Amino acid sequence: MSYEIGRMINTHGIRGEVKVKTDSDFDRFVVGKTVYLFDKEEKREFTIKAVRKFNQGLIIKFQGIDDINDIEYLKGSLIYTDEKPVLKEDEYHYKDLIGLNVYNKNNELIGIVNDVMDVPQGHLLQVKTSEKMVLIPFVSAFIKEINDQSIKIEEIEGLL
Repeated sequence: MSYEIGRMINTHGIRGEVKVKTDSDFDRFVVGKTVYLFDKEEKREFTIKAVRKFNQGLIIKFQGIDDINDIEYLKGSLIYTDEKPVLKEDEYHYKDLIGLNVYNKNNELIGIVNDVMDVPQGHLLQVKTSEKMVLIPFVSAFIKEINDQSIKIEEIEGLL
């Protein structure tokens, strides 16, 4: 069984590197690891040669890919691994958080998680309220409870 771990969002430079948005904050992209991308239902296997952080994602170099033309056709492809993800307590896959309702401590609906962003300081939940988009730090000081349907937060004065 394959597990989605990210998406190739673009190429980077002309030497075959790619920009990847990861779906988790785990070390799923490490040198020597085999990952899979799909080209019109055909599974393509790649081994990671190099990886580094870049803005809100990663720059990855695959073994044997030395030219943009060798990889560009896979732009937008989802990236998979065969390794079953093991979650520790208080760890979540980004895709599992997207779409959850966000409530304050009085059970009043604040909005819906639209995205999870990686920033140098950690992670932010992008939440769409009825009026605007807000960013909520994904840290225990603000995130009080998470279940399969919702997230309960401590309201942040001046932010909501």
